[in-house]
Amino acid sequence: MKGKRPYPRTAKARVSADTFNAPHGGGTWSLVGVVFAIVMVLSVPFHALAQPASPNGIPLAEDLVPAPEGYEMVTAKYITTKPTDLYISPFLWAGKVMGVQLSAGQQVEILAKPKGYNWLLVGKNGAGIGYVPISVLSPVK
Repeated sequence: MKGKRPYPRTAKARVSADTFNAPHGGGTWSLVGVVFAIVMVLSVPFHALAQPASPNGIPLAEDLVPAPEGYEMVTAKYITTKPTDLYISPFLWAGKVMGVQLSAGQQVEILAKPKGYNWLLVGKNGAGIGYVPISVLSPVK
């Protein structure tokens, strides 16, 4: 029966059977995708992967956790009021930075204060090396 169709004409997909039967969806295009992915991974500098930086651009030691809300600037100078450890994050149950302990009366280089936390980021030569709670520090007069 020829005449007007009861439904609109739709385009038919023109895909060969080889496309469906090819391993991983089609030889040439999968190879191009794999090569592209490898090139992208290798183009990232390795030091960028190994040296994390905080959202404010302060370089951090490899094991330190950046503050989730960023940092506030601190201009005051501080000394420790009692011996204390350095910690890897400004959270309550943070792990300790191994092999580093501050002695009482030691002046520390403060880089920033994590927003929302009563901790300070301690640095050495401008790079963050650990966090200490504000309660163990006293401003230098």
